Amino acid sequence: MKQSNAVEEFLAGRRVVIVRFVAHRYKEVQNKAKKVVGIVNLYEVQCADGKAPTVQTWCPRNVQTVEQAAKDCPVQFKEGQKLVIEFDLMEPNTFDAKNGVLIRAGSVLPLE
Repeated sequence: MKQSNAVEEFLAGRRVVIVRFVAHRYKEVQNKAKKVVGIVNLYEVQCADGKAPTVQTWCPRNVQTVEQAAKDCPVQFKEGQKLVIEFDLMEPNTFDAKNGVLIRAGSVLPLE
């Protein structure tokens, strides 16, 4: 996504933020019965103001293991690369002691 497009999205009322990519990992999400219901991508990013939230996006539903996620959905971002994170204002950000602030993103795109 070009920076001008990101600015237009922001001015149109969509929540977008430009961040620097730091690290990535996969995590299994389980229900109360300890059955795996999906895999999420967790992106550790750095904002310009120094905050370092963790951004979460879901892998496709057919991906059910971390090994399969690593094979089918590899990370295409490099450390230090600038990204545009689009998230829903209605979705509350949560705080997790292990991951810090968790942003549930609609999309994570590289900034051109």
